[in-house]
Amino acid sequence: MRAWYAFIAWLARTLFRIFYGIRCTGLERVPKSGALLICSNHRSNLDPPLVGSTLPREISYFAKAELFRGRVFGSFLRSLNAFPVRRGQLDKAAIETSLRLLSQGQAMVFFPEGTRAPADGFLRAKYGIGWLLRKANVPVLPIYLHGTGAAKSFGRGRPQLHLVVGEPIPAIEILRNEPEGRDGDQRIADRILDAIRRVSLETPNQLVKELGKIYDRDIIDNPKLR
Repeated sequence: MRAWYAFIAWLARTLFRIFYGIRCTGLERVPKSGALLICSNHRSNLDPPLVGSTLPREISYFAKAELFRGRVFGSFLRSLNAFPVRRGQLDKAAIETSLRLLSQGQAMVFFPEGTRAPADGFLRAKYGIGWLLRKANVPVLPIYLHGTGAAKSFGRGRPQLHLVVGEPIPAIEILRNEPEGRDGDQRIADRILDAIRRVSLETPNQLVKELGKIYDRDIIDNPKLR
């Protein structure tokens, strides 16, 4: 891990512990090397830095293109392995970057829901993650984040957040020889989301007692994100 990345990760991790009481389970399950598709639920803007600062290896990830408009902040994000994606459209450059990084044996984090889900459940996964897994053919590491949807700001108490890492899943177990096409990709994406939901039941102290509801994407106000 690069010194700069390690320092920023340590700083962010420290702030999460102070302000949010972050607790982690299963970090020993994270493969230390090799291509890896890290897939997490998504309920807050805290999720990307929480995952990036907590896992014990460098990761790459999408960030919405608008965040790169400022030269300084854009450079900062790039230094932490973020790259821009244009949401609501097919961004071929971002897809090609993802496949290239995975082919080089790097780890990437994705949020299959594509946007923030309701705090009490999940959004149906977008089929694109299924297509990407088919092309990349790499293990999937499911992660469940608990409590980030309720953690609105530093000034509203100290909610406890939990990050739970599941067991890596070989691509073949998720792909299951699904035929190419949108329907097959959607079924693959659904299996990835189901893996995340199952990991939610490993939350310490049984904070999650049953699988959360999956909401249809038509509840999203912005049609470009559905």
